[in-house]
Amino acid sequence: MAPKGCASACIDRTVPGMALVMLVMAGCAPGLGRETPAPVDSSPYPTAVAGGGSAGSSVEPPGGDDHDHDAPSLPAPAADRAASVAATFAAAWVRSDLSAAAWWRGVAASCEDSFARSLRTVDPSRVPATRVTGRPVAKHAPQDGKAVVEVPTDAGTLTVWLAGVNGRWLVVDADFRRAVSR
Repeated sequence: MAPKGCASACIDRTVPGMALVMLVMAGCAPGLGRETPAPVDSSPYPTAVAGGGSAGSSVEPPGGDDHDHDAPSLPAPAADRAASVAATFAAAWVRSDLSAAAWWRGVAASCEDSFARSLRTVDPSRVPATRVTGRPVAKHAPQDGKAVVEVPTDAGTLTVWLAGVNGRWLVVDADFRRAVSR
């Protein structure tokens, strides 16, 4: 337990620091945050790039093609796998009986990293559905590395957005629409 008065001491130190950060971000602090230092090349040796320029330069020499130095891309994921990945995600998503950590591991396995991180705060006991009740249906057929699939559940429809990433389908977003009861 913290000694009495610690909270006010912490606030006394934090508030001025936060105010300074806000001033710097807004560009209002005199002499702070106005100039950006030149990038520093940490390499002890100069690096030449074919066709001129420097290794750190994002400008290509005249006559160059933007894509002549890209790494070979992986093949697009098989279109028929999008619905399967959506179904796997939905089956993990409806598992409201699991602990938060176990639930997250289940859904994250089908997700792109940033979407998986956003699901870390979900309380699975608040997921309205408890089971998948039908087959996934493509709302937007897999095309150009994108797909939207709807999965019916006992409480409504789970819509799953997928993207082709590194040759496989990953969930990048999801939304739930409750069934209308009459």
